[in-house]
Amino acid sequence: MFFSAALAGTAIFAAKPAYATAPHTTVAYQPMVSTGLAAREPFEAWFVFDKSTDPAVPGYAVPAGATIRFTFSKAFMPKPDGFLGVVMLTGWSQGSIPVKFTTALDPKDPRTVVVHFNEEIVAGPAERPGLKAIHLRTNEINPGKAGNYPVTIQFIDAGSLSGTTKAIVRITAKPVPNVAAYNQLHQSKDEDWQHAKPGEDVALPIDFLVTLPAASRSVISLKAGDFGLSILKDGKPIGSIKTEGVPVTLTPEAFGPGFSRLGIIRVQAKAGTISGSARIVATLDGGTSYVINLIVD
Repeated sequence: MFFSAALAGTAIFAAKPAYATAPHTTVAYQPMVSTGLAAREPFEAWFVFDKSTDPAVPGYAVPAGATIRFTFSKAFMPKPDGFLGVVMLTGWSQGSIPVKFTTALDPKDPRTVVVHFNEEIVAGPAERPGLKAIHLRTNEINPGKAGNYPVTIQFIDAGSLSGTTKAIVRITAKPVPNVAAYNQLHQSKDEDWQHAKPGEDVALPIDFLVTLPAASRSVISLKAGDFGLSILKDGKPIGSIKTEGVPVTLTPEAFGPGFSRLGIIRVQAKAGTISGSARIVATLDGGTSYVINLIVD
């Protein structure tokens, strides 16, 4: 089953007007995990708020003292001594926000995760745009059947964000191949939105991480074709990287076996001679998609 881009990566969520209530929230695959939204697997995903992932667009500011409660439906089963982890995100992969907060389960409800902010999050400049997503891994085990399951999200003492909303978690029958941007090789800079002058190379190379459900390590590589690049697993096609919008040239860059077996692939992008917007779309067969935005100006 092919998953729409809305579930696949954070680069595809459009901005919505701000309003004085809890922000609309969707659930997306965690970029480095293929099992987090699969039946009977530990839950791990991104809760993505209704802000553009463009770093020039401010995210949400969160005051010190605010609390966010994530309450999972009864179809999720708490696991004693399971892992619990939260990361505040700027909206791009590996774009964490260095803010102090505490995370715990509600002692009266093991299906509720409570996050309390000891420091504020400021919606600042492009490299620090504020809160746009939260990476959450709980001790919950996903429901045993594929389907849509609600999570109630309550913002308390959060200023204009205070209120309650619901996000829908789409559980699949089994893990799916997952692809996302991988910013770790350039000091966590945001490669998801870049600008280039006509005819010039993009400043940052574009790295993708391919995570496959199978436990065995495979060699992931790229091959140029007539209609973009093919993503290969042990030499066999499993997906593609294509462009949309104004012309952009994609050139694969070979990695050594260490990176290849980790599923990391690199693309060099060069803007064409026409100004405008382009999208670089990586897609895995039967799995997720991820979009890199390039502005040629």
